[in-house]
Amino acid sequence: MDPGTITTFLAIGSIIFIGFFGNSVFNRFRIPDVLILVLLGMVIGPDLLGTRFGLVTTEVLDSINQFKDIFLSAALVIILFDGGLSLDIRSVWISMKFSVFLAVMNFILLAAAVSISLHYIMGIDFLVALTLGSIVGGTTGAVVIPIARKMRIAERTKTMLIMESVMTDVLVIVATLSLISVIKLDEFSVWDVIYELSMKFIVGGAVGFAAGVAWLFVLEKLRTQPLSYMVTIAALFMVAGLVSAVGSSGAVAALAFGLAMGNRKFIKKRLTSLSLTAITDEHIHYFHTEITFFVRTFFFVYLGLSFGFGTFRAEHLVVGLFIIALTAVARKFTANCACRWGDLTCSEGKAVFAMMPRGVAAAVLATLPATQLAGLDVWTDNLPALFLNTTLIVILGTTVLVTIFSFLTERDIDKKQTKDLRTRLMDDVEQSDLKPDYE
Repeated sequence: MDPGTITTFLAIGSIIFIGFFGNSVFNRFRIPDVLILVLLGMVIGPDLLGTRFGLVTTEVLDSINQFKDIFLSAALVIILFDGGLSLDIRSVWISMKFSVFLAVMNFILLAAAVSISLHYIMGIDFLVALTLGSIVGGTTGAVVIPIARKMRIAERTKTMLIMESVMTDVLVIVATLSLISVIKLDEFSVWDVIYELSMKFIVGGAVGFAAGVAWLFVLEKLRTQPLSYMVTIAALFMVAGLVSAVGSSGAVAALAFGLAMGNRKFIKKRLTSLSLTAITDEHIHYFHTEITFFVRTFFFVYLGLSFGFGTFRAEHLVVGLFIIALTAVARKFTANCACRWGDLTCSEGKAVFAMMPRGVAAAVLATLPATQLAGLDVWTDNLPALFLNTTLIVILGTTVLVTIFSFLTERDIDKKQTKDLRTRLMDDVEQSDLKPDYE
């Protein structure tokens, strides 16, 4: 092997080991591994140790970035499919209205706050500022799903947070692309936006769920064949690709595909009297948990690699921190509303507030305005670096916040459980003291 290949092999093995270590840390100390992986990516990136030790040089990162859209889209499909496997279809239906409320309200509040602030403080064109607000306006399932699934909160709250993250991923993409079109063509149609959202949610969800139901019967026929789990991954990507080809959302289709496969018993009871026992829920979850661990580990490391310190300016840091503060305020407001109307416990409300991370959609869209709006009067020379660096700061900052607040939420849950146990023990002692002694 040449030295470059040896270095690559060592780096891949080290990343997987660190990912496993981070997952163990989360299971034991309730500290999410997301931040560990992102920081690892920053350390081995070109601006720190990458160039010095030949890990990830600028040339290597440029080569990786050529496949960025494919890699991020594939990672999102795998992670959302794994998230769908863990959802109960009845919980999805019950929590849907609160998921829609969280997604829409949080997006509108943050996008509006960012656009108004940047327009009046920095003099940026309002629609351009609104585009940046739209890019950072939604949470990401790539971060929310793995953290929410492991938190000790009610299943309905986990489902609500996961569904919100999927909705905002799509909402961010549609809104950003629509705003870019408005800026370029100076035309805007509310009906076009509504049509796009409907296509992505309704068509993607319906096709993905129907394909998932059909695939259960296919697996029944393949029960004696080897590699049936790998064929399931092939079917997943085909469904996501075909749905995307007709203008819908492959991410939503992936979630619905997983939702159908994860609710085999419900589907058997409602739709058919045929046996669907070729695969077990445990086997499906085990297999795809392994794949998801591998994909998400490299996804978060890649986010860390994306942080190029050489182009950062103080202005970018200030704007990024300001948007992070607006994100926390908007999230707190929507979390309080959800607690009041959704009858959530204090711990569940804190978990809703904590789930504010930005990720895949923001990382992909941050570079889009520079290519689409170049040459327009409203797109000045300082805006490409501002959009990219500010978005990356927001991604990192919100990842730090979700790490901190989810840890604090888990600690509060531990304290409450200890307090409740102590109270029950004292009540038992008091009850035993009140019993008459017949001896």
